[in-house]
Amino acid sequence: MNGEEIRVGDVAIDVTQGTPVHVLEDTELTAAEWSEANDYELCENYGNSRVGASPDDRVFDVVYCSRAKSEPSRTYAFPESRLLRIETEAADDGRPVADRAVLNVLEQLFDLAMNLDSEWAVEPNDFEDALAKLVKNHSEQLAEVGIEARELADVSHTIGGEEGDDAN
Repeated sequence: MNGEEIRVGDVAIDVTQGTPVHVLEDTELTAAEWSEANDYELCENYGNSRVGASPDDRVFDVVYCSRAKSEPSRTYAFPESRLLRIETEAADDGRPVADRAVLNVLEQLFDLAMNLDSEWAVEPNDFEDALAKLVKNHSEQLAEVGIEARELADVSHTIGGEEGDDAN
């Protein structure tokens, strides 16, 4: 692996081309598993072999960051050794961008819960009940954070923890 740990949402450099890419998904497969599933030897690809990609490398789906006016045409499966993470969080006291996004959504949800608590006719019984009441009675306030929350849930699921880890 080059640099720091690669995470979904990171901007990284394709070290074979020096071009920035955006990490869209952790396939949760090694290069060997990905190769078998896709009938393509990922490590033997010219660019991947130049960086010494290993069958044990994690594989990420990425998209090239191109000119501002063009849209990405497709995603690419890159082994981890082909990616060099850009440390953009250096401008934010070292906090990774993904962590900043998670904290932002959590702060918004806590603010909503605090502000709406006094308006509830029936106090929630537990966390799930509170979420259900929040969604049912205050969906307009959740509209702004809903999309971001879904993306964060997907990121959390994609990054995940060790098997059997209850911290997800």
